[in-house]
Amino acid sequence: MNWKECVGLIKADKSRFMGSIVRIYFSNESFQVTFWFRLASFLWERKKTIWFPLYVLVKLIYKHIEYKTGIQLPMGTKVGPGLRFFHYNCIVIAQTSIIGSNVSIHQGVTIGRVFNGLKAGVPTIGSNVVIFAGAKIIGKVNIGNNVVIGANAVVTNDIPANAVACGIPAKVISEDSSKCFDEYWGERFVHSHL
Repeated sequence: MNWKECVGLIKADKSRFMGSIVRIYFSNESFQVTFWFRLASFLWERKKTIWFPLYVLVKLIYKHIEYKTGIQLPMGTKVGPGLRFFHYNCIVIAQTSIIGSNVSIHQGVTIGRVFNGLKAGVPTIGSNVVIFAGAKIIGKVNIGNNVVIGANAVVTNDIPANAVACGIPAKVISEDSSKCFDEYWGERFVHSHL
């Protein structure tokens, strides 16, 4: 990613909130996480250059933010624009996971790796996905666009676009995720139509 792309991602993350960037930064830990994640990821790709001292400083700040919020989002993870954490604590994301645009993640979520077997690998999360509290998405699974993952669901198989999945193991209970949200949610929190 180049600097222009990094700034674009920060602006897209900021667009998920209302207010000035300064007010949002000081009042919202979710934006602090994504802000420093974007900077750290930009510098992580350049750590063997003259950028190394700045990389070390930004990495230290980012690690402090990770510990403070309980959100583990490794530098270099492929995350599309508009990432938002609605609540904090116990959020763990595997480094090589792929996360699309405008993804909303609640507390206690794990997006994790499986190390061997048929599902070895990490998840790929589509765009406009909402992952509710306590959900676990494990192994090489694909989550389609506009999907809702219910609270405490354990996802170990692919979920098609526009679906709602819940349970242990997660099963599709609806093929129309747009019914999960009212107009207020779409305008205020998602900034896209599910």
